[in-house]
Amino acid sequence: MPSKMTAKWRGFSVVVAGIIVHLTLGTIYTFGNMTPYITSYLRQKDIDNDLTYSKSIWIFSSAAMGQGASMFIGGFMYEKIGPRWTTLIGSWISSGGVALTYFSVQKSFELVVATYGLMFGLGVGIAYAVPINCGHKWFPTHKGLVSGLVVAGFGSGAFVFDQIQTVFLNPENKEADLKVGGDKYFTENAVLKKVPSCFLLLGGCYAALQLIGCLMLADPPHQYQQLQQNMGAEEDEGVVQNTESEPNFTWREAITKTAFYQLWFIYLFNGQGIQFVSGLYKAYGQSFIKDDHFLAIVGSLAAVCNGSGRIMWGHLADKYSFRLAMMLSCGSFAALTLSFGLTSLSGKGLYLIYVCLLFLCFSGNFSLLPTATSKAFGLRNYSIIYGLVFTASVITSPIGAILSDNLKSVIGWYWMFIMCAAFSLISVIISFKFNVRKSNGQHI
Repeated sequence: MPSKMTAKWRGFSVVVAGIIVHLTLGTIYTFGNMTPYITSYLRQKDIDNDLTYSKSIWIFSSAAMGQGASMFIGGFMYEKIGPRWTTLIGSWISSGGVALTYFSVQKSFELVVATYGLMFGLGVGIAYAVPINCGHKWFPTHKGLVSGLVVAGFGSGAFVFDQIQTVFLNPENKEADLKVGGDKYFTENAVLKKVPSCFLLLGGCYAALQLIGCLMLADPPHQYQQLQQNMGAEEDEGVVQNTESEPNFTWREAITKTAFYQLWFIYLFNGQGIQFVSGLYKAYGQSFIKDDHFLAIVGSLAAVCNGSGRIMWGHLADKYSFRLAMMLSCGSFAALTLSFGLTSLSGKGLYLIYVCLLFLCFSGNFSLLPTATSKAFGLRNYSIIYGLVFTASVITSPIGAILSDNLKSVIGWYWMFIMCAAFSLISVIISFKFNVRKSNGQHI
């Protein structure tokens, strides 16, 4: 076993590796920034003349569905071939999907859904949980903080790549000048002609960063993990507990527990608002803000809030409980979504504040749910069990896309916000009912 200090720094390097990988996987959140360019390109190049933002949400929805459908597969791969190869295979599938969109965006909307949506999401799902699980094994007494740090990379991906996309595609800050049914689209050829090439640039950047991160990933020696658990028990209880008292559910056992389905339904209902806000915040902003660079900055700052919020919520879960932190996250998101329509009356400043706060609040899902899964069901089968929890996105994503595609043009932005807020309030109720406790009787 490595010395304590050497092992500590090795553990830190694994967490950093997870952050690097998640920085690229989290570019799924750049869809909100890219959708005006993609949708406008497909319209103006006569590939899909009737395409709207409400329909283009199917790209983001397909990515979320792919992520939810493949995450548990990554867990099985982790057990067979280890964290490094599992993460690299998943990561490069996602980057390959992005690069292939160079071709698909020139052919049809459906092919873009397949490459930039489904293929990208499948790769993200395979790679997603593995770096988190590695970090938990190196620091088993700080699972919330580790989850928050690693997935902060996921939330922050758009901070970097929103700016790269916008500078590459629209350096002169051209306005989306074609108004159709309350939405605005680009017609400037100087912007649109670069859309295919942008996907090659992004795919190459992602693949290079993923390789660097994967080379740094590794599980700790078993003896080190057991020692860390015992040290944590001494700090928490004043005695060394037998590590057998730690939860150690198989995935078959986990899916028989009420707590599993509570976590699953929390994400199912929260997913509606997350998908709608993260996918269409820019399209909504364009309806009353004529500044593409400002909207890109909003997306980048929101990504910072998305990333830092994951650390904040993870720390709150460690300090207090998952139950309390999730209730605060869901409740705050519902209140903000309910009143998001006020931003159209007040201009840029309030819109910026609201988008940042919305991303800050919904970021809690992505550090709190993995933390609760790990604490409730144990580390040994965590990647598989959390992958199964995340299958909720296979249901919630198409529901969200169908609602956006069919209802937004009928009921408008404001009623869509109200509907998303109602879904998140249901998650508040489910979180309140969550009742998994530690051996000392406190909520996990």
